[in-house]
Amino acid sequence: MGDTDTPDFNKARGFLIGYSVVVILLWFFGADLSQFKLMGNEISLRQNIQHVWIVIAVINIYLWFRFFQRLPKGGLRFDENMHNTLDNALINVCRTIHKGRAFKRVAAEAAEENDGKLISMRMSGTLSYRDDLRELGGREFGPTGPWDYSYPHRAKVWFSLTKIYERGRERVTSHGGRGYEAIPSKMLYMAVVTYVFVKGAIGLSWFTDNIWPLALGCFSIGVALHKWWQINHAAHILYKNAFNQMLIFI
Repeated sequence: MGDTDTPDFNKARGFLIGYSVVVILLWFFGADLSQFKLMGNEISLRQNIQHVWIVIAVINIYLWFRFFQRLPKGGLRFDENMHNTLDNALINVCRTIHKGRAFKRVAAEAAEENDGKLISMRMSGTLSYRDDLRELGGREFGPTGPWDYSYPHRAKVWFSLTKIYERGRERVTSHGGRGYEAIPSKMLYMAVVTYVFVKGAIGLSWFTDNIWPLALGCFSIGVALHKWWQINHAAHILYKNAFNQMLIFI
């Protein structure tokens, strides 16, 4: 019993996933729960058989809350790896959308200042909130990580520009100078977050560690409750309707 009631997060997750999978398999294959084996002994249920599924659901609910209570702080929010993936996605999207605008702006500035003709440009992006995090992180009331930032500051991308000019027969590369700031629209930002959620669910452990067990538990609890309602209420409604139809016919 000590191992069953341990506060360990991994074991709580394992119990929830294992039990939920068994419940779903019992429902899917239509198992007869009036008889089963426990530690090699055949056990036949004789009373309250119609309430077996509600008991299963209650146990599943307990395991669900037991896992939920052991989630690490902020476990339902993106972790550092998910935020890094979101950062890279935002940089790539903003670079793709704003590269033409940035090129036109720099080319116009070069023409005004007689710097030559701009022929190409590279954009290296960073998320602006990362600078704030480095400066304020670790303070008593400072941010603890990327999860403390929200739109629009969370989505602000700062690009440093590497410019190549043509001056007569020479090509000159220029670093630094004025950069370029880009903020995606709220709709585009939410689209990127959705893309990162799907990508992270496939390639990163955050989803399978924290979110998937809760979703699987909710599904198995719903299955058990539906099965119990079906046995105890749906059948009665069916019989009642059939009896009413028979009276009408008579």
